[in-house]
Parts: sequence; C-alpha cells; structure tokens
Amino acid sequence: MEILGIENLKFKYPSGEKYALDAVDLTVDEGEVLLLCGSSGSGKTTLLRLIKAELAPHGTIEGNIRLFGGDRESADTCDVGFVMQNPQNQIVTDKVWHELAFGLENMGMDKETIRLRTGEMASFLGISSWFEKNTNELSGGQTQILNLASVMAMQPKLLLLDEPISQLDPIAAREFLNAVMRLNREMGTTVIMTEHRLEDAFTLADRVAVMDGGRIRLCGSPEKVSSEIARDDTSALFSSLPAAARIFSMTGGVGKCPLTVREGRAYLKERLVSHIKAEEPNREDKEPSGERIIRLKNIRFRYKKDGEDIIKDLSLDVYSGENLCILGANGAGKSTLLKLLCSQIRPYMGTVRINKGLRLALLPQRAEMVFLKDKLADDLKLHCRECGLDEKEGGERIKALSDRFDITELLNRHPYDLSGGETQRAALAKLMISKPDILLLDEPTKGIDPAGKKELARLVQDMCALGVTVITVTHDIEYAASHSKRCALLFNGEIISSGTPREFFCGNSFYTTAANRISRDVIDSAITCEDVARLCTHREEK
Repeated sequence: MEILGIENLKFKYPSGEKYALDAVDLTVDEGEVLLLCGSSGSGKTTLLRLIKAELAPHGTIEGNIRLFGGDRESADTCDVGFVMQNPQNQIVTDKVWHELAFGLENMGMDKETIRLRTGEMASFLGISSWFEKNTNELSGGQTQILNLASVMAMQPKLLLLDEPISQLDPIAAREFLNAVMRLNREMGTTVIMTEHRLEDAFTLADRVAVMDGGRIRLCGSPEKVSSEIARDDTSALFSSLPAAARIFSMTGGVGKCPLTVREGRAYLKERLVSHIKAEEPNREDKEPSGERIIRLKNIRFRYKKDGEDIIKDLSLDVYSGENLCILGANGAGKSTLLKLLCSQIRPYMGTVRINKGLRLALLPQRAEMVFLKDKLADDLKLHCRECGLDEKEGGERIKALSDRFDITELLNRHPYDLSGGETQRAALAKLMISKPDILLLDEPTKGIDPAGKKELARLVQDMCALGVTVITVTHDIEYAASHSKRCALLFNGEIISSGTPREFFCGNSFYTTAANRISRDVIDSAITCEDVARLCTHREEK
C-alpha cells in the first residue's frame, strides 16, 4: 500500500535562480526502507523536509505530495517523524526521560500512557541504563539514539532520517542503523533516509534513489543501482558505492556485484588463489619531516572542577606542513583537543606549546556557527574587512575561493538555507580568507559527497605543500586512509596509537576501512579500494 506519493514536485528557494527540486516523481510503500543518495546540493534534504509540512522550507512549491492516502496538510503531524543530521539540534530538555516524554506531553497524553511508552521505547532501544542521565552528558551516538527513541515514542507511520550517522563514529553509526532496521522489521515503520556514508546504509535499503540536480535520476534495488553506477568508475557517484562494489568494478569483475564485506571477501578469494604481499611504504612516508611547531605534553583537562578528566596525560607533537587526522569514538575528547590547541580552553595540567607568530583557524563541528550575516556574500565581505583587506583585494580573494569551493551560486543565499555539504564548503572558504598557518578542522567531511571530499583533500594537500599544517578530527575512516599522512587514535583522553595510514589501519578490527576488512588475509596491508585493485592487477600482469 502506498504511504507516500510525489508527483511532478518542483521547489525553488526565495533567493534561488534554479529549482532545488525539478519534476520529482516518487512513491514509497508501507514498510519500505528507501535510501536517498546523491551529491551535496542535489536536493535530498529539501525533498525530505518538504514531506513533513512543519519543517518545509520557505519558497515556491509546485506539484503534489500525498501522505497516507490524503494531501500532506491533512496528515497528522505525529505520523511523520524526523531525525535531523546534527544530534544536538533536536534536544530540547535536560534529562533523557524528559526528552522521551516531551513529544507525548505535547500530544496531550495522560501520565500512565507516557510512562508506558517511554519505558517501552527505552527498553526496546537499550537506553534504560542512562534513562536518568542529563542530556548534555551523552555522547554523539547516544544523543542520536535518544532522538530516534523520542520520535518513535510517538509511533509515527513514516520515519525521515536526514544523514543521521554523519557525526557518529563507525561503531555508533552501525548501532544506530541496526536500531532503525529493528524498528522497520519489528514495528513495520516506513523509513526514508538520506546519507553520504553508504558502506552500511546501502545494503539495508529495499530501494535506492539517486538524486542529481534536483531530480531522481535512478531508482531501484541496491543491486540494480550499484550495477548501474559501477559501470563507470569516473562517475561522481562511484566513490559512494560500498567498497566491495568498487573493488569488483575496478578489478573487472563479472557476474553479480558484491555489496557487503562478506561478499567482497568471497569475490577476492575466488579471484586470487594465493596470498599477495604488498610493497613496503617508503621511509619518508613513515616519519614527519618538517619542523615541530606544536608540542602537547602530559595535558589534562576537565570541564567541571569536580568532574572527570576529558583529556588525560595526552602528549602529541605536530610538524610543519603535516596532514594529521585524529580519530576516536564520540565523546573521546577530539573536539576538546582542538579547543585546547586554539586556546578556547586551557588545561589545568601539562603544557601546550605552539611556535610564536603562527595564525590558527578553527572550523567547528557545526559549521553554520561561523556565519554572522543573512547573506553569504555579505559574510565573506565582512571577514575580508576584518582581515585588513581593501574592497578590491577582498573581492578578488572571495572570487578565487568561491570558484575553488564551488560556492559562487550560493553567495546570495542565507547560510542557514544551505545543505550540509554546501555549508561546509562555504565555511572553509571563509576560513581561508585569513590564510592561516595552522588549520583545525572538526569533522569537515560531514555532509559532503565523495567529489567534495576529493576536492577538500586536494586543497588540504596543496596547503600542506606550502607549509600549512592541517589537523583534522574525523569519523570518516575512508578520508583519513586515503588522504592523510599520519593518523592518531584518541581513546579515554589520550593518544594510544599513531602512524602512517597503512601502519595505523592494518591491525585494527573496527577502526579500519572496509577495503582492509575485505582484503585481510588475502592481500597484505591494503587499506583502500585503489590499493586492492592495483595489487590485483599487478599480480595478474605477472
């Protein structure tokens, strides 16, 4: 039975020259899981928000949206649940149990029903042990599970998820997706989800719809969509595919395209009978060669005088021109470390030494917070003046950065009307106006499509070549493995592992790439799909 029907839907933002959505047709059946994917700015979030009338953006809308057999406006607001991209944006109360009860109280339910529903949902999603906790004490993964529980306590028929795992570490992301699938299988909840991190989400969907330029270009089963995209490894969407599918395509696989790690391992083992030993990395890739510009020694920090230490005896050296990625679970202290580096907070023990005269710039996790004006162009002009640039110099720098970050068409938009990926690109452009010596990036790939990540990586590499030091906090293992020079793992407040990507990822079980899990015990030391494909080809040429 149809639960959602969209016919010839068009939408244009007030300041937009082009349609954000252009002639979209889509139907979703009851109990289905639909994954929406596509490049940043392709219209995924706009489409998702238009489905829920209360969250619909302001603008011109044409076409028809049917919900539950009627028009969108007549649908009960509680029948459509929405979980946002940023976990913190959805929290409105101080306690976990208050948050679970908040929506039910607004629905006018009696006390007994509220207690039953909150208790049942807390038990179902395994959050009973932190039922009494303060919401500001939760990790990012816990916060997102709480958002899901709060929405599902109202028993919606349709659940909309806007890049729900974009800010979660790999383990928390899998836990969240497993919780969503339990709700779908055991309660029959219909799910529509947008996501850039497709490694786990892709295989859980019943159907995948690919958006491009405000239109749905391709729609079908995960197997069908992956086979279509895998035919062209130069496609912008190719890098979004699960690692197994990319390896299959890059090695000229024939037959059914694998999608999971298990299927990818079976394919590789069938193709390669004997073991392949990868070449050793060059010596110069193992150790940073620039001047040491940052030294952290036995750092300790806590937010409350009587609270627990967030950072514990942390020591770290960072070198000029280095491209360092710091990984770790939600709540491990990664963002706190960046705040310590740029002197937003100070440790109560230990030393932070940064060479004199160096300019630092920080991109926060919530990138929209760097904007002060109602129009992006005005914000960039203001920052140019703050950096001492005259009107001509400022205009030239804005134009160059707008071209590089592909934000020229966004300059007349309100920063809060941008998609997640567009916001990240615009915020990075603003930071680069000041030409920093040290660039601190807190989850910069959040909400960015693979093409955007490659562009970000290229820019970071260019800056490092000029001596700029880039320190990136990220959950994006693929990005760190492919583009960093050194990786470090932050656990329990201290750095417990550090090395080149190959040294760092090859021994890990969970903090490693899908390509490494697929090729382990078949090909030594491969951490990217490109590694696997290159070594397979090299072996067969011999």
